[in-house]
Amino acid sequence: MDTNTETPQTDLFGQEDTPIGNVDNGETIISSVATAPDATAMIEDKSPTHYQYKGSYIMTAVKSGLMIINQHRAHVRILYEAYLRQLSEHKVHSQKVLFPEMVQFSVSDSVILDHILPEMTEMGFQLDNLGGGSYAVNGVPAGIEGLNAVTLITDMVAAAIESGTHVKEEIDHVLALSLARNAAIPQGQVLSNSEMESIVNELFACSNVNYTPSGTPIIAIMQQHDIEHLFDS
Repeated sequence: MDTNTETPQTDLFGQEDTPIGNVDNGETIISSVATAPDATAMIEDKSPTHYQYKGSYIMTAVKSGLMIINQHRAHVRILYEAYLRQLSEHKVHSQKVLFPEMVQFSVSDSVILDHILPEMTEMGFQLDNLGGGSYAVNGVPAGIEGLNAVTLITDMVAAAIESGTHVKEEIDHVLALSLARNAAIPQGQVLSNSEMESIVNELFACSNVNYTPSGTPIIAIMQQHDIEHLFDS
């Protein structure tokens, strides 16, 4: 079963954004939104000042025109690659929970949780099995303060159940993507110029600049000649 799935979202132009898998291996091309053909080179030509549109898009001038970045999707890509890198390097840090919470699962869901628990532990979660489908959340990955741990763990188990995978690499992908979606900055969050600069720089350091892990576009370019045509007399 394909693990690269994402709830459809609305793209820059108000069209539904259909998730497409296998983007990271180059097998799929999305043509509904114009993306940067040479994105890694464009970062050198970007404006030092960024603008935020409706709390959702980061806009910056580049040599070829106007680059528009979906801030939430960009952050999902950044966090996803960071989590996978931490897993491969075994450098994940856990943060103790001051007041441990309880999370409850059905018998069938507990089986799945027990199966993915080694990967979740590697990501920084500390769950103690209390029996009867009850687990105590004693630790979470460092850097996700403010997130609801119970909701996060429930979402990750649901994602693993939906994917139906038993291969460690695919489990890592599912868990990293689920955690990234929950931890990424939401649409509508106002950012400072330094925060926008950080997102842009970190995005262009990723292995795939144009698409999220599930295949939805991150960047669109409004070409300079298209902008000029808007003002043709």
